Amino acid sequence: MITMLCVAEKLTSEVVGRNVARLRAATNTTIRELAAGLKEQELPMSSSGITDIERGRRQVNVDQLTALAAALGVSPMTLLMPLPDDGNPDAEVMLSGTSPETAHDMDLWLRAEQPLTAYLMDDWEQEGFRRAANPPWAWKKGEKG
Repeated sequence: MITMLCVAEKLTSEVVGRNVARLRAATNTTIRELAAGLKEQELPMSSSGITDIERGRRQVNVDQLTALAAALGVSPMTLLMPLPDDGNPDAEVMLSGTSPETAHDMDLWLRAEQPLTAYLMDDWEQEGFRRAANPPWAWKKGEKG
């Protein structure tokens, strides 16, 4: 049980690491270039630190998450989204603290469009989730803020 808990606590860090590596490769960005970009944002990280993140040996705090996303030119959600190997949106994925969900449902949850437990909720409860998960200007219609 303790081993399972330790593994579950690192799921999100491992997802972030895989996504950093994937995006860095897709943009032909070297680890040193990414480290330089983070230094420019005044959040320095060594090349070995980035390598450790990509390999799942180092966790990322929220400041590092947003800085990595900005340096890679993506949203933090892009780094958080677990991508199934086969690209199937119906494949099960997981993050720390969640149960296994379809990739599609996880995406909707990360975008604050749907709770993970939407199948247990009526429309009123789902709307309550959207209002709690989004800033007021995203759901207040017809009002000027």
